[in-house]
Amino acid sequence: MIDELQLPEGISIEYGGEYEGSLENYIPMAYSLITSIVIIFLILLLQFKEIKKAVLIMMTMPLSLFGAALGLYLVDYPFGMTAFLGVISLAGIVVRNGIILIDYAIELNEKKGFSITEAAKAAGKRRMRPIFLTSAAAAIGVVPMILSGSPLWGPLGTVICFGLIISMVLTLYVLPVLYGLMFRENSN
Repeated sequence: MIDELQLPEGISIEYGGEYEGSLENYIPMAYSLITSIVIIFLILLLQFKEIKKAVLIMMTMPLSLFGAALGLYLVDYPFGMTAFLGVISLAGIVVRNGIILIDYAIELNEKKGFSITEAAKAAGKRRMRPIFLTSAAAAIGVVPMILSGSPLWGPLGTVICFGLIISMVLTLYVLPVLYGLMFRENSN
């Protein structure tokens, strides 16, 4: 509606306040997010020594975004600076679940002679409990932030809590399938 206003000559509208401040902060935060993703990828590459495996584990990051967005919607918090910080934190946390799952699947395939499909299924079953427990503990740990109603800490807690819970479920179901699809030509 503001864009449709007929303003007299010499009068203009500029946005300031929180809008202007948030734009100034989001650009450095976006660089921080990109930097953290690159560093996480390089660490995974050093650990697994194969781009395909590192990329597979990195695929857990987008799985958390749906949960983060859903949580903000359900709890009715805006996507602000602290929610963005939660997304950055979530990127590192959910990768851990992917490492737990895929590392075990690789071990079953390479050291125990399981086929890719068998390794994916067995890893999903065997690593379900540690992934569930670590994710649930972290998600429950931020519930007081959500319940506080604080406009500062509420969005951060919401992003981490809902992002972890949804990504945990998706990681346990989607990642073994992706592992099977990405490595099926190398199966035993």
